Amino acid sequence: MRERMLFLSARNQCNEEAELRTESFLEILLEKFDIDLLEYCSCERGGIADSRPALTVHRVGRAAGPRRLLLRPLNRLRPKAHVEDAGKDLRTEIRELCSHHAYSHVFVSHRLLGNCIDLIVSLLPEAVIITDAEHAWSSGGENEGPVRRKLRHHYHRINEARVRREERRLMNKTGLLLTATEWDALLFKSLSFADAGKVHVVPPFVDLQDYQYAGSVSRENRVMLHWAMNTVHGKNAAIVFHEKVYPLIQAEVPDVECCIVGSAVHPEVLALSKADPSVKIIEDYRLAKEYIRSSKAVIAYLREGCEGRKKILEAWALRTPVVTSLRGAEELICENGRNILLAGTAGGIAEHVTRLLQIPELGSLIADQAYRTLLNHYEASNVKAKVLSLV
Repeated sequence: MRERMLFLSARNQCNEEAELRTESFLEILLEKFDIDLLEYCSCERGGIADSRPALTVHRVGRAAGPRRLLLRPLNRLRPKAHVEDAGKDLRTEIRELCSHHAYSHVFVSHRLLGNCIDLIVSLLPEAVIITDAEHAWSSGGENEGPVRRKLRHHYHRINEARVRREERRLMNKTGLLLTATEWDALLFKSLSFADAGKVHVVPPFVDLQDYQYAGSVSRENRVMLHWAMNTVHGKNAAIVFHEKVYPLIQAEVPDVECCIVGSAVHPEVLALSKADPSVKIIEDYRLAKEYIRSSKAVIAYLREGCEGRKKILEAWALRTPVVTSLRGAEELICENGRNILLAGTAGGIAEHVTRLLQIPELGSLIADQAYRTLLNHYEASNVKAKVLSLV
């Protein structure tokens, strides 16, 4: 008989990459558990389809009323991940579900950790709690002025000890703590050697069946900008590319075309396409795969906060070489010149892209090595087997 799991997910509260990761975990766990999915939603965008027999979806909207958005305590755990007052909105539904079902496992997505884990522990003391967590500490502020950056630095120094204490408490209450990177895993393990065995790395992954293509591929003199263009970081990265990198590429390859993927592109990015005919916006995301597959290079995110890891893996799955910054690839298994091209300056990025446009054989070699790396480390079936073995 299949065991039953309570799965807590915050929809519309986090970036696209985090939502896709949570949905991927849900799909994997449905192979082993009957799941009650409790979605915390704050807008009208549709949620996960609930037509499958092993899945029952319960949705809780954000309660109306005043929210303390300006007065945040200094010691609030993981301010980037916190969903304001979600615990208050979810408490009744969680208690109702726990009173009707005996859950052997509970999955808590990262966005709800600060709100729900204490309640879950009190209601289900015997259940195995699984969390997908990110280390909260981040220096941030790379795009801010010196005064604000200094204030932010002091804030983090004051807050760090309390955050570490809260994360140590989190580890103590969970049975399995999953992270996306080795770096996050090491940071969590360093908090408590007694609980270090609970921490496991589940890297970002893609299902290659979604990227199969039987026809022949003709590469165009095209580069793709592939990251979240609706964020401030994404917008800034696109503008920097267009102002500092793209002119250097055009000087060497005058007929180059630049395509930007995204249905919710920032207005300032849209303005680039109006001012420069060689810049095109692909708003229909369903067409993105075809454009990437027929391009000679994909430019992944150049700055922090652009949600780029999954985008790099998608390009690898489509056998298109990726050019990015050192920051862009620091959490993936890659080697400059072998399965990816890395550079720390606008000139370096432009040089790599120009070589890919002018030497198709180079792009093929890098793309083939990247595809092998994907098969060995980031393919869905391998990751799925690891997750199911852990739970």
